[in-house]
Amino acid sequence: MIQATHEAAEAFRHAVNTATVGELCFPTSLDASRRVLKAVENPDLGMAALAKIVVSEPLLSAKVIRLANSVALNPANQTVRDVRHAVVRVGMDPIKALSMVLIMDQLRQVQRHSGCRELSNLLWERSVHVAALSYVLAKKLTRLDADEVMFAGIVHDLGRFYLLSRVADYPALLEDTALLAETINDLAKHTTKMVLEKLNLPVSVVEAVLASRRYSGSMPPATLGDVLFIAGVLSPRRDPFDELDARVIPMANSAVTLGLDQSMVAEVVVASGDEIYSIVIALES
Repeated sequence: MIQATHEAAEAFRHAVNTATVGELCFPTSLDASRRVLKAVENPDLGMAALAKIVVSEPLLSAKVIRLANSVALNPANQTVRDVRHAVVRVGMDPIKALSMVLIMDQLRQVQRHSGCRELSNLLWERSVHVAALSYVLAKKLTRLDADEVMFAGIVHDLGRFYLLSRVADYPALLEDTALLAETINDLAKHTTKMVLEKLNLPVSVVEAVLASRRYSGSMPPATLGDVLFIAGVLSPRRDPFDELDARVIPMANSAVTLGLDQSMVAEVVVASGDEIYSIVIALES
């Protein structure tokens, strides 16, 4: 059994490492969400046209209205109930982020193995919290575009979601969760880069995601990658793969070593608790 598991891990590594961007295969259930994402990325798209696209996708419509009425975007508590007004309040970039949320949620739903489903659910919860924290930290501590930072937070673990969606083809590997976590962690950076490029995401987002496991030591955070790192440290949802992978030094320990002033950012998080929670609910529901 041990030999079969390790052979499956090596076969999976080989398949991923030799794949090209063009060979990446997404489940067909994602096609509608990918079409929305592509349409939203059109710089000439007006708000009226965007509202029509959002209306055509019921799940996206619900998320846009929910985000529009969140504490983060609706501090005056003026409720909107129709998609057109919600689109105007939310704006183009957050709607692009919500389209990506649907893609990731669908990747999560296609898991065929119970172990993969559990890991995927835990990773999903963490991604949502990292995105919400990233948005608030960027808005409160930096001059970075908070919408872009939130988008980067949403997609920062997309590579590992994709790997989980493919690993069912190697059932022996699923018998050893520690080896599965090590294998996916080793492949994550390479795969994330390929998946983000396949989706034609902005270079700034790709670079931020690839840098999100490192921290420059700058405070306030100077880059998108730094914000993602700090959000990962502060997230109440731990990284399920890192917890299974004994080789990984916990991000919080790395942050202390690198000089992160956790008390400073913790104060921002506490003061913005309602805002963060409202974004989590809008993204997660």
